[in-house]
Amino acid sequence: MVLLTLALALLLGPEGRTVSASERPTSVAVFPVENVSSSSIPAIEVRQFLIDRFIAEGVTVLGDKELEAFMARHRVRYSAGIDATTAEWLRQETGVDSVAIVSVELSSETAPPKIALFARLVSIATTPVVTWAEDIGAAGDDAPGLFELGMVNDHQKVLTQALSRLGKSLASYLRTQQVSTDLKGASKFRPKAYYRSLVLEPERPYSIAVVPFFNLSERRNAGEILALHFIRHLSSFRQFRVVDTGVARQPLLDARIIMDGGLSISDAETVAALIETDFVLGGRVLRYEDYDGPDGKTGVEFSTVLIERKSRKVVWSSDSYNEGRDGLGLFGHGATKTAHAMATQMVRLATELIAGRDR
Repeated sequence: MVLLTLALALLLGPEGRTVSASERPTSVAVFPVENVSSSSIPAIEVRQFLIDRFIAEGVTVLGDKELEAFMARHRVRYSAGIDATTAEWLRQETGVDSVAIVSVELSSETAPPKIALFARLVSIATTPVVTWAEDIGAAGDDAPGLFELGMVNDHQKVLTQALSRLGKSLASYLRTQQVSTDLKGASKFRPKAYYRSLVLEPERPYSIAVVPFFNLSERRNAGEILALHFIRHLSSFRQFRVVDTGVARQPLLDARIIMDGGLSISDAETVAALIETDFVLGGRVLRYEDYDGPDGKTGVEFSTVLIERKSRKVVWSSDSYNEGRDGLGLFGHGATKTAHAMATQMVRLATELIAGRDR
């Protein structure tokens, strides 16, 4: 793909965005944890951690019995997102104004242990929209240090550290109502090639739906995982209002759309028209590879397209691929230990370019 450098006319303020008063959570339903890994996960512990954190911050949490009764009453089987109809039922019948959704991508107890997960808070005051999102990818050998004194071989310790980071991010949002990120992707993770013709109007909000990527990799659920990465990062920019994945998923089911080979313009137009978003983002995953044990390699490769509903045109496309040992320094410094940690930086840099945050 030919690399085109096109200026974006953007006059943007601070990177983080402030949510509107109607999106500030007062009561929340914490959905069952989604397992997008290929193994067992600490679902109960992760969910209870979030519940405890919400309660500690003064947010009312819908009881398990009430949530189970609601899901049974409306035959809700999909808990990895929420569509507009289910959101309206939930709001009217229980009074909650937000939903917390967690997806665990990786949980490995093989030394060095690893954990990777996503969490997001979705306002259901109107159309379900992501108001806060975070992701954590950690491995026991992230910082081995001299003589490997920093190695962690206890999976529970890695999980506890990951949840602590997640809790701090959520608490900061609940206290300040500011959505921001400390993640700054290394330049080596920039897209290898990209095209854009997108000129965003200053201060105008844009709605965007992210659909699962078409998975051509050997990693199970890699398409859903890449979509979660983009939801997490796009939602941190104030010009984007990211509708929840459940809202984007329902039109695909209703229209019986099967994205064989990736997102087409006709598919994007159908989804965008049904949920009235300005843009639809999707793509393909060619590789999403982690490793078990002390030896092995990580690698991530994907392509992305962003289609504008109004013009029916591709306004952004990119190709990204990296190896965990790219840019490796002395004594292995700089190696990326999980596919998640690599992908989140790759996606971060891609979304910065989409948003006009050229460096």
